[in-house]
Amino acid sequence: MKREVCMTHASYIISATSSVDISEELFERLDVKWIPFHYQIDGRDYLDDLGESISLSDFYEKMIAGSYSTTSQINVFEYLNYFEQFLEKGKDIIHLCLSSGITGEYNNALIAKEELAEKYPERKIYVLDSLNASAAQLFLVKEMAKMRDQEKSIEEINDWVINNRDRVNGWFLSSDLTYYIRGGRISKTKGTVGNALNICPVMEVNRFGELIVRERVRTKKRAIKVLLKKMVSFADDGKDYDKECLIIHSHDYEGAVALKEKLLENFPNIENDIEIYQFGTIIGSHTGPGTLAVVFWGEEKGR
Repeated sequence: MKREVCMTHASYIISATSSVDISEELFERLDVKWIPFHYQIDGRDYLDDLGESISLSDFYEKMIAGSYSTTSQINVFEYLNYFEQFLEKGKDIIHLCLSSGITGEYNNALIAKEELAEKYPERKIYVLDSLNASAAQLFLVKEMAKMRDQEKSIEEINDWVINNRDRVNGWFLSSDLTYYIRGGRISKTKGTVGNALNICPVMEVNRFGELIVRERVRTKKRAIKVLLKKMVSFADDGKDYDKECLIIHSHDYEGAVALKEKLLENFPNIENDIEIYQFGTIIGSHTGPGTLAVVFWGEEKGR
């Protein structure tokens, strides 16, 4: 698959996977290129084209109605074609993958890199494991774009991501465990009991990029309180946190707004407004509707 390329002014391009979960307009505004994953729903194959083929609202409504969505990795052949369109125009590449703790796509990108390095020995290709997903991956993408605009080198950006990706904290809650059961992230027995008892697991993406259940709390309202406590404990400067903060949800805008209000009450110094995003089709296929997350800069994550 080849995408039309609008080349950046820099000697290199910044690239990411569609799992960053932003609009094509924002990708263009950041001047970041992207490559889509794949998903399947109702027996049809789709590219993760950022809600163009199926709106995210329709996607989640299908899941609520009983449709089952699965995802597919970006394969080596796709990466070869995607990377080469930049290399043949004389551009170096720094590409940010979805966490290797979630998918094997990072390895496919590395295989493509090694093959193309032989064909374009004069070009630089950096493939990075974000160890994050969705809005947490976006944190890194935005900083990479900012550094490029400050005329930092591709090597400086590569080193910065490696040194700072563990500082992106992402904490999640889910009010519906059905899709975590399907994906094998929560056992069927625990998930069924959890749904019956209105259990909302509180989860974190750990230093290996894996989604780990840290606590199990009854009711969504209590789970939101736990998210706030986690942020107080792990955010830079605790309740005096004054950096960027993002919220992401899967078909729960009302819950996202409620979480935003609580965050503004508890962290009055947060930089700018707290933006709200929605999980796209790739992460959303595994979370299903009913997941809320907050992303912030903080302590390096543990196991």
